[in-house]
Amino acid sequence: MASNFNNTTPAAPAGFTNIAWATDGSGNDSASVPTSAIELTVNNLDLLGQTANIAPATLFTPSASGLYRISAHLIVTIVDGASSTLPALTIGWTDADNSHAQTIVLTPTNAGNLLTTYQQADCRINAKTLVNVTYATGSYASGTPATMAYSVHIRIEAL
Repeated sequence: MASNFNNTTPAAPAGFTNIAWATDGSGNDSASVPTSAIELTVNNLDLLGQTANIAPATLFTPSASGLYRISAHLIVTIVDGASSTLPALTIGWTDADNSHAQTIVLTPTNAGNLLTTYQQADCRINAKTLVNVTYATGSYASGTPATMAYSVHIRIEAL
């Protein structure tokens, strides 16, 4: 089937974003993707070798109010010989509609104490312009202090 580049665009399949096509006066074609469909790769967070709770810190500051998807993966990287608890991850933000501070425990604690111990989750938030979105971990435990180590990986996407 031949391609037909014109101003009509069929609906994108679920989970995908259409590309906007344009032609300049010289007949040159180009395509663009809406900024809201691009992952905010500059705001990816990868913390390795954590051996304690992480105090609240800024994850990102939205330049525009809107929906954002936050995906997280926490995993034990060094097991404690006695016992350990992978901490919970909490996300905080100010809602764009009501201007009130919100929090969600994105991943719960996990006392598996194995290299297969992990938690993962994602959520959607409606973040307010120029108000920091934060992250923190809580309830880290290691039978031998600061022995269990874990990694935190967080991805942010504008929706």
